[in-house]
Amino acid sequence: MLATQDSTPHHLTPLRVQNLFVLLLFLVLLQGCSETPVRPDVVTQDPLSQAAHAMQTGDYGRAHNLYMQLAEEQGPPARWQYRFQAALALYQGGLLNQANQLLQDLPHAQLPRDMQMERQLLLAEIALKRDPDLALSLLLQPAVEESLLSGRPDLYAEYHHLRAQAFARLGNHLESAREYLQREMFLSDQASIEDNQLAIWQNLGMLTPQALRQMRYQPPPDALSGWMELAELARNYRLSPAELEALIQRWRQNYPGHPATAAFLDTLRQRSTVLSSRPNDIALLLPLSGRFAAPAQAIQDGVLAAWYADPQRHETRLRIIDVGDDPRHIHAHYQQAVSDGAGMVIGPLDKAAVESLAMQERLPVPTLALNLAAPPLNEQLFQFGLSPEDEAREAANRAWQAGYQRAAVMVPNTALGERMQQAFGDHWQALGGELLAHTSYDPGHNDFAQPIKSLLNIHDSELRYRRINLLSARRVEFTPRLRQDIDFLFLVAQPRQARLIRPQLRFHHAGDLPVLASSHLYAGRIDRDADRDLDGIQFNDMPWTLGADTLSSELRETSRAALNHHSGQLQRFVALGVDAYHLIPLLEMLKRHPHEYYSGETGMLSVDAYGQLSRQLHWAVFRRGSPQLMQEALGEGQDVRANPR
Repeated sequence: MLATQDSTPHHLTPLRVQNLFVLLLFLVLLQGCSETPVRPDVVTQDPLSQAAHAMQTGDYGRAHNLYMQLAEEQGPPARWQYRFQAALALYQGGLLNQANQLLQDLPHAQLPRDMQMERQLLLAEIALKRDPDLALSLLLQPAVEESLLSGRPDLYAEYHHLRAQAFARLGNHLESAREYLQREMFLSDQASIEDNQLAIWQNLGMLTPQALRQMRYQPPPDALSGWMELAELARNYRLSPAELEALIQRWRQNYPGHPATAAFLDTLRQRSTVLSSRPNDIALLLPLSGRFAAPAQAIQDGVLAAWYADPQRHETRLRIIDVGDDPRHIHAHYQQAVSDGAGMVIGPLDKAAVESLAMQERLPVPTLALNLAAPPLNEQLFQFGLSPEDEAREAANRAWQAGYQRAAVMVPNTALGERMQQAFGDHWQALGGELLAHTSYDPGHNDFAQPIKSLLNIHDSELRYRRINLLSARRVEFTPRLRQDIDFLFLVAQPRQARLIRPQLRFHHAGDLPVLASSHLYAGRIDRDADRDLDGIQFNDMPWTLGADTLSSELRETSRAALNHHSGQLQRFVALGVDAYHLIPLLEMLKRHPHEYYSGETGMLSVDAYGQLSRQLHWAVFRRGSPQLMQEALGEGQDVRANPR
């Protein structure tokens, strides 16, 4: 199922822009009418005009100073309005703590009613950046009842929007959809309503088919139940336009007056038509012989599993071609596949072969490459791979959302380790975090004491100890003094190394240091005895290995026994094959709508303007030697988010 990703604005929202105009009008009313006309050049020198201009041009530091200056020159309520605008300038400039403090200092009870509401919303918006639970606690109820502020529907629309975002961040997509439904009551322009309905659709798209059925508590004509039933219909009949059309008509009869717009329903019909017109001749180009034979075989089996489960497989011809491991031959194999009638190509897998295809100005048929190269020069090439850099960037996002600011990194001294460290460090610093320490280790060793000591500055502590012993007449007891400025560790390690590194961190008195890791540390199968030492480590991985709900969960369960001979990392290539087949009818639509995604076995998949697919992964934590999805762990009443040190 497709859905539109919600995004938090990073610049002035329409609500904030409106506040600026309200403030300008407010100043005019304070000054009253003047018989002397105001010259335009004088107006441009007015501090309020300068502050508004600074906000509009992104000079938030200057805007803050000007608003604070104006606040000192005015008494209430103008003083509070200027200070609120100063806090907004701090927020827009990324100074969240300072903005939060300035808002907290405003005397809530003395503020005008609309400003009370605006203050609540901005406090919640700041909290949402780091802690959605705190944001919800700030939004338990509106600061001002609707009946007392009936002239500002935009404030109540923003109230429900923030609650919807907080619920979505916490994984409660049903409640998020419910909040968006409430938000729509306060929207008037058609574009905002359509965007809001796409946000409802996004959240319902995160629910499994079972959840869509089981959570539909209210009978027709309940609006939320209507959305859920429509989502189920669109999911089950997306490849059958005629059947979907008939069911939409029946749905309309069951839910008269439902808020879903005619334009939205037309979009569902159009998508069904596009999805049903997929190619019926598919060529799978894989290096089934040579050095990439094992992952290629896993991908092939994933594609075949999806093809066998496809109700329309009898209308789809699937041809498998062994292209070997010499990238120089890829063009000959590709042209032969097209000459034989292929309307779609999946492959190749080898990076050099993908780069060779990417250099072509034009490809004759849509092509889904199974690795990532440079942005392609043609519109027919899509690139889909299990990029480790995606995992590193997701770890940085996760840490930032948890409130961490200072990071340490530990990676193997390999090409993979270097790539992961670079991707994590670049993204972490772009978010605003500090990278205080990093170290690498030899993955062939069993003793990681030296890189751990280097990371934790234990060497300096030991050096001080030796100097004291030289100067002291008697032996001094020694406990290493660890650095206290690291909030968490980002770890890249295979299962064997991770099982050794974690106990050695404890040995060096860093057992309470929060650890976030990539998927490499999980072997893909539960081994409680071997993985008990990994307890508390959070890591990101794909739904296929974690057992998370997706649109193809049923296929995963029915085919697991037949695919179990692919062990460890190869299971992830099986998932790549499953998703590659399911993406065939979706690629063009995802490319045209880059904010939409497909809930696949390798993650939540979206396509950028260059045809490259990105993945959003799930997060799990080890408990008693077994990985648990973070939402499941939270459901046990345990807060799995480690607190910053």
